[in-house]
Amino acid sequence: MDTRYLETLLEVVEGGSLAAAGRRQNITAAAVGQRLKALEQELGTRLVARSGATVRPTSACLRMLPRLQSILSETRRLQSDVAEDGLAGPYRLGVISTGLSDYVPSLVTHLPELAPDVELVITPGSSTQLYDMVSRADLDAAILVEPHFQIPKTLAIQHLNTQPFAWVTPTEPATADLPLVVYDRTSWGGEIAWRWIEQQATVPQVLCEMDSPETVASLVASGVARAVLPIWASLAGMSGINIHSIEELTPRSIVFVHRGTPIDRVCVGVMRGG
Repeated sequence: MDTRYLETLLEVVEGGSLAAAGRRQNITAAAVGQRLKALEQELGTRLVARSGATVRPTSACLRMLPRLQSILSETRRLQSDVAEDGLAGPYRLGVISTGLSDYVPSLVTHLPELAPDVELVITPGSSTQLYDMVSRADLDAAILVEPHFQIPKTLAIQHLNTQPFAWVTPTEPATADLPLVVYDRTSWGGEIAWRWIEQQATVPQVLCEMDSPETVASLVASGVARAVLPIWASLAGMSGINIHSIEELTPRSIVFVHRGTPIDRVCVGVMRGG
C-alpha cells in the first residue's frame, strides 16, 4: 500500500474536497480521485461519500482514521530513525501567531546549520488547535500558550518566555474612551485578559474580537480602538501605539510542547539562544 495514497485520503477527510486535497499535495483533483479509488479497491470498501463538491468520510473510513494517522506518523519518523543522530526528515512545528515573529526567524536561520537534513514545516494556529494536533501526532511539536491543565507524560513542556499583559492604546488620538478590540476570549491567552477586563468597574464597548494579537495591535495603531494584549517581542517595535503594563494581571507563559526527540532538543537550544 502506497503511503502517499493514505496521506491523500487524510487530506480529503480534513479538507472536505478533492480539489482542496489536490492543492495541498500539488496534484490534480482527478489524481486525488484515482488514489481514493485505488485505496477503496485494495481495502474492499467505500471510504468517502460525495455530494457535489463536498466529500465526507464513510463510517468505515472514520473507524480506520486513528490507525491511518498512526501509520503516517510512524512513517514520517523513519528518516529520523535511520540517521544516527536522529536529525533528519520532516519536522512539523506548530506556532501561534506571535511566535511566528519571535521564534521562527532564528529557527529558520540556525536549524539548517545544526541539522541540515531536517525539513522544517511550519503550521500556524491557535494554542488549542496546535496542542490538539501535537496530541494526535499531526505535529511533532508546537510553540503555544501554556495549557491550563496537566499534559500527559508522553509529552514534554519547556518554558520559553513570560509575557506580561498591557493596555495598548494609540498615540493619536490620546483618549481613554475608545472601544475595545478583544483578544479572543476562547483562546488560552485571551481568556486570561478577558477575566481581568470583566473585573473592572466599567467594561468598555467592544468593537470586535479576534485571535490575532498582531492585527489587534495594528487596529489600535490606526486609532480606532484600544486593547489588552500580551507584550510579545515584536510589539515593542510597533509605531503608533503606547504600551502600559498591567502589573496585577497574570502574565501568559509561552512554552514548547514536544516529545523529547533530538530535533526537539536542537530547537530548544536555538530558541534559547544556546
